[in-house]
Amino acid sequence: MFPPLSHLRRRVLTAAPELLAPLFFRSLSTAAAPAARKPATAVAVLWDLAASRPPTTLPLYDAAVRLHLAATSFGRLRLSAAFVHPTDRLPAPAAPAATTHLCRVCGRRFRTRDALLRHFDAIHAREHTKRLARIDSSRGDRRVRLAAALSLKLSKYEKAARELTAGADAAATPADELGRAGIRVALTRTPAASLLERAQQVLDEGSVGCLMLVSGKDELASLLRVTRERGVRSVVVGGESGLARWADVGYSWAEVISGKARNAAPSVSGKWRDRDVLKGLEWRYEEADDEEEVVFEDSDGDGVEELARNAKGKPWWKLDSDDKDSDVGG
Repeated sequence: MFPPLSHLRRRVLTAAPELLAPLFFRSLSTAAAPAARKPATAVAVLWDLAASRPPTTLPLYDAAVRLHLAATSFGRLRLSAAFVHPTDRLPAPAAPAATTHLCRVCGRRFRTRDALLRHFDAIHAREHTKRLARIDSSRGDRRVRLAAALSLKLSKYEKAARELTAGADAAATPADELGRAGIRVALTRTPAASLLERAQQVLDEGSVGCLMLVSGKDELASLLRVTRERGVRSVVVGGESGLARWADVGYSWAEVISGKARNAAPSVSGKWRDRDVLKGLEWRYEEADDEEEVVFEDSDGDGVEELARNAKGKPWWKLDSDDKDSDVGG
């Protein structure tokens, strides 16, 4: 025979707390720890390299990467462009006084890079040319044995020469370093004017909600005023100049490189959102233009219009007849 239904009901109720407990605690944990909202505001970064240079103690590539990290903290990076003069050259990162330059071939150390280059060209380049000449002049098995014996020295020289050449190219071409960091580089002889024109296009398109200007030109103050009128937030990097006074927030290169700007961006974005919400809830009093007219409906037209004119703009209990009666009584 089948067990009674009451027995089955008791077993289901006994097992119900164990089945419902994970769901209950899971819902509590979800409500107690809400997911962090990432700002969805589109951000555009426009950089005038001639007007705002990062410190020379940091490579240009690293400065560009940290600038992107600060920009993505304000929202989603939509555009990143840099305007560079064709003849613009950034100096190589300044090395500390105690740093020496090592020759990768012989191991000697030099105080300056120029001294290392002179040593490399005067000694190792000539030795390398002599080794190649010996290999070319040999024939048969002697050529094979000589090439095998000199292969280590040849590869060591080529590796050291590539390092010296790569270091010189990186210091001479800042556009390559910016392009490697994911920034669109535009070579122009008027970087400030090109930046202003591109910023106007971005504002006219209405595709961004935050504009980050990396510049120190005070002539861009009018652009920041237009940005505020259109409801677009503005961030200026290069707070040493007076341009940051016209922006919503300004940071120096030191704050961007140290990560202070990146850490402060979420709280700044939260304040912007709260300000927008309060502005939308703001109550405004609008006074009615037309005054309410008193209309009297009566079959007889004797004195109705005159009474309406006298009563206009006055309470109904203060009429001319009351004033006359009071004068007579006095």
